[in-house]
Amino acid sequence: ILAIWCARLSVDRWRLSRADDGERGAEEPPTALITETAHGPRIDAVKEAGHAAGARVNMMLADARALYAQLKTAPFDQGGELAFLEKLGVWAQRWGPWSTLDPPDGVLVDVTAVAHLFGGERRLLADVERVFAKRQLAVRASIAPTAGAAWALAHYGPCGSILNASSSAQAMIRQLADLPSAALRLDQDVLTVLRRLGLKRLGDLADIAT
Repeated sequence: ILAIWCARLSVDRWRLSRADDGERGAEEPPTALITETAHGPRIDAVKEAGHAAGARVNMMLADARALYAQLKTAPFDQGGELAFLEKLGVWAQRWGPWSTLDPPDGVLVDVTAVAHLFGGERRLLADVERVFAKRQLAVRASIAPTAGAAWALAHYGPCGSILNASSSAQAMIRQLADLPSAALRLDQDVLTVLRRLGLKRLGDLADIAT
């Protein structure tokens, strides 16, 4: 399975929409994409400059502006985001016959028996990175025997990670061992308990299992 994580999907999509409207400037101010909530505007995505100014995802806008009063805002478009991701999901079938969305910002592609058409898995990943870069979308991609492992490596592993299906179980465990427990996509409350127990890495959990 090929996992493609659009690491800055919201911000990249916002930039592309501004470019289409002829509004993109050489230097964009610190900006956050926000959603209105019952408790006030909440930040859902932040540009690099906004992040440097102290704004963070899930932070309330009032708290962010207490750190940087000039923080600019734009509306976060969840519906538009999903529609954009759906188009990427269909487009990603250039690398395999089947794809599915991995909301909110990812796509999974079945690349079984097709990597040789690109010159191998390493070149397939290089093609993914090249084509997305051409579209001005930042991605991290990985290939693994299962969707869960591919997702974990794309989000937390070295860029362009490949987990070989022919490797032994122990070799696979070693490659995944240093990934954080968050790579299991567990509920945040469960992750908090694991951290308190000192189980911060997948290797820590594997040691218990054995």
